[in-house]
Amino acid sequence: MKKSIFVAVAVLGGSVAFAQKKEQQPPPPPPPPVVIVNEVPPPPPPPQVPKPKEALPKDYQAFLKRNPTVKGIDWNNSKVRIRLKSGKEETFDMNNKEDVERLKNQYGELPAPPPPPPPPPPPAPKAPNKISQA
Repeated sequence: MKKSIFVAVAVLGGSVAFAQKKEQQPPPPPPPPVVIVNEVPPPPPPPQVPKPKEALPKDYQAFLKRNPTVKGIDWNNSKVRIRLKSGKEETFDMNNKEDVERLKNQYGELPAPPPPPPPPPPPAPKAPNKISQA
């Protein structure tokens, strides 16, 4: 009986000692590296776009040089619209002789109007429908 009590005390003591034993945890991971935002390089510069005045015809450039307040000219059928740098627009009817005289007196000789856009290409011919006969 002494042996059984001794065994019971040994088992009880072992289980208490095992229950109190703490399992070792792995160390926590290191914190993430700090990123400094000031070191981000700036975006690349935009590509150089040629100035639109370089692509204009010479008579149009000469007209703009003679009239420094004019931003541009638009032709629409028989109407000429002068866009000023101040934001105003003046419209002249080329079928009206008074408007034509006023335009020439105010701005001088106009540049040649741009050529009309090319006509759209003709539609492609349709392929004949194939009907299968059974």
